[in-house]
Amino acid sequence: MATENQLTKITAISDLKDLQKLYLKDWPRNCVGYFWLDNYLRWLKKNPNLQHLTFYTLNNDWQNDGLFILVHRYQLFFSNLSRKKTGLYSALKLLDWSAGFKVSAIHESHHTIFKELVMELSLSMDREMKTIMYSLPFQEAQKLEINCPKGYYFDQVRLEHADLINELWSARHSGSLKLIQMLIENNTNVGLFEKDSGQLCAWCLRLQSGFLGALEVIESHQRKGLGLSVAAAISKAIAVDLQQDVTALVNLNNIAACHVFEKLKFHLIRHEHYYWSMIRPKGNGQISWPNNE
Repeated sequence: MATENQLTKITAISDLKDLQKLYLKDWPRNCVGYFWLDNYLRWLKKNPNLQHLTFYTLNNDWQNDGLFILVHRYQLFFSNLSRKKTGLYSALKLLDWSAGFKVSAIHESHHTIFKELVMELSLSMDREMKTIMYSLPFQEAQKLEINCPKGYYFDQVRLEHADLINELWSARHSGSLKLIQMLIENNTNVGLFEKDSGQLCAWCLRLQSGFLGALEVIESHQRKGLGLSVAAAISKAIAVDLQQDVTALVNLNNIAACHVFEKLKFHLIRHEHYYWSMIRPKGNGQISWPNNE
């Protein structure tokens, strides 16, 4: 008699570290899964009681195919090394989808599996975006020349800037302010400030996925090359401080962002597309998550 599949939790830090090591295979093919795990291992080291974070696998077997599902607050990431349906589909089907999820960094091979699941479970999709991936090996990023535009200075963004960053973020949604605050507190970030006023004029954060995110220049300071300067500065900081490759996902229609990464000699990972998707809660409402949790 066949044993019924179970969605099981991965709770031991040692297991998560061993799981992460599996994602070093065929580098950088599996770098996205590696960076998700790396991010939360660092966050857990800083705060072992981090709330609303769960790692799942199927039948306690993450060793065979590196299968894991990561849920943090309303965000969901899933991966396996084979990128095949076996196991992954069964695990995702066992997940509770009733509150909805923002599903992040879905590799195109996983996206086919995900779309099949959406159909079978009759999930309601609010919106979806297809992106392309840029990458810069850390050895190259360490050599980037950082030029601070005249009249500005570099500094880290602070929690007091979270409202502004969230307000202008193209991916803003219910609960995203707390995410921005956590990224500011825990991950590499760079801000560019006007010398005369001290005003924050441009910034870039590093998302939990390792991707550069929320790259923004306020309207009154655009067309001065500030975005390029900020992207270069955060890329070098990640490469020097963490000795990790630098990655970015760019929406297909964001030509300006493509130009920034091309100028910095990032490599377009051809034939590699990633998606993000918003799954509505049961009843077709919007994902609702308190800003302070």
